[in-house]
Amino acid sequence: MASAVAMAAQKPDVLFIAIDDMNDWTTLFDKNNPIQTPNLERLAARGAFFKRAYCVVPACVPSRTAILSGKSPINTHCYYNGHSRKVWRHGSVVSLSQQFRRNGYVAKGAGKIFGDHGQHKGDDPRGTKHSWDDFQPMFLSKSKHLNGYIAEKGKKQPLADYWFDWGMVDSIKQMGDERVIEYVKKQYKQAHDKPLFMAAGIFTPHLPFYAPPENFKPYPLNNVRMPLMPEDDMNDVPPMGIQMAKKEHFVYENVIKYKAPDPRSHERMVQSYQASADYSDKVVGRILDELDASGRTDNTIIVLWSDHGYHLGDKTSCVKFTLWEKANRVPFIVVAPGVTKPGSVIDQPVSLLDIYPTLMELAGQEPRDDLDGNSLVPLLKDPDSEKEWEPALMTQGRGNHAIRTKEYRYIRYHDKTEELYADDDPWNHTNLAAKPEYADVLARHRAHLPKTEAPEPSTIKPRHRAAKQKKRK
Repeated sequence: MASAVAMAAQKPDVLFIAIDDMNDWTTLFDKNNPIQTPNLERLAARGAFFKRAYCVVPACVPSRTAILSGKSPINTHCYYNGHSRKVWRHGSVVSLSQQFRRNGYVAKGAGKIFGDHGQHKGDDPRGTKHSWDDFQPMFLSKSKHLNGYIAEKGKKQPLADYWFDWGMVDSIKQMGDERVIEYVKKQYKQAHDKPLFMAAGIFTPHLPFYAPPENFKPYPLNNVRMPLMPEDDMNDVPPMGIQMAKKEHFVYENVIKYKAPDPRSHERMVQSYQASADYSDKVVGRILDELDASGRTDNTIIVLWSDHGYHLGDKTSCVKFTLWEKANRVPFIVVAPGVTKPGSVIDQPVSLLDIYPTLMELAGQEPRDDLDGNSLVPLLKDPDSEKEWEPALMTQGRGNHAIRTKEYRYIRYHDKTEELYADDDPWNHTNLAAKPEYADVLARHRAHLPKTEAPEPSTIKPRHRAAKQKKRK
């Protein structure tokens, strides 16, 4: 193993940890939250935790495309899950790991990074060679039909599908993310003659919400914490917001019909999400253990993020795809030896679009003027800085945006309808947009909306287009 002195003279390694669908209902954000995340807290204690970090798009592929390209969907056209291939077809778009390869790194990874669920051997839609020296595609957890929904002959029941399942698996060996840990362990046991960019894509707690028995123990069904769901919550939401909430609305419509202990119930679904997030936190801890055992920790930049948040019945939604706080606020931690102060908490709202330029600066690379994000290194060096920072921008389809400042979440839909929520209303229950006293607040936030936006690649929805292509074959 290289000495600490020799390692200090080298370029820093990078450990890039991506988590899927983890929202802010964890003890990382508030000790009173139900989902226990001691390993995220352990990592945050080593560096800087961004308490108000926001995804770029509340959907897997466009969120990850923005992070990995350093470009906003308003410039790339990548608004929905079916749009990413048009981005990566252009040779001028350099992925984050490709950027590090060009600067003398060996780039290796496993799991879900670019966003497709294992359809591509190397995760990058262009193939492994563009972004990786080596890549292990994601493995799905092995189980099915745990939630009690059964498809009857002649009747549609989407919750009987693998992708909408939840429940307790028999053994940890059934969890696909175990293969990510094995891969990381293998890489850290190897010697590398170049600095290492190591990406670990953790799939849980993405549906299906699976977890081993030990991860269910802290979340007993008779005491499961449920999201806040006032009956009149949607009364002040404009039609566009209601329409977004109804994306895959069949989940919400089904689960609210049943009560625990029925495996089809809302309580069972929420319990399973919490257990799945608990398992994800344990995976993070085991990856950190492998890094620490390798002796490379003191020369490794660690970045951990989730691609977006998740609704669990709040706002009548059981998915992401909305511009409300729970679908957009995410865990985001940066550990940079010699730069970050251990235990720092940064309150400034930031975007995950900032990851790309931040990592470049931390690794000593020359800045690029074709990236849309901003380096967060000034905030890492001075977490209490009062310098004015650009608010976080979120997009869900062309013309639909949210602006997040310290005080408010502002939402503007393409039909010009609006929502405004105060920072002390994290579940977004009270829309202030119609109140005259907030006219100036609305005007200030409108000023941050994008002036121009790329058109959507097609008016055909991705799922319909995929179905048409299947028919042609």
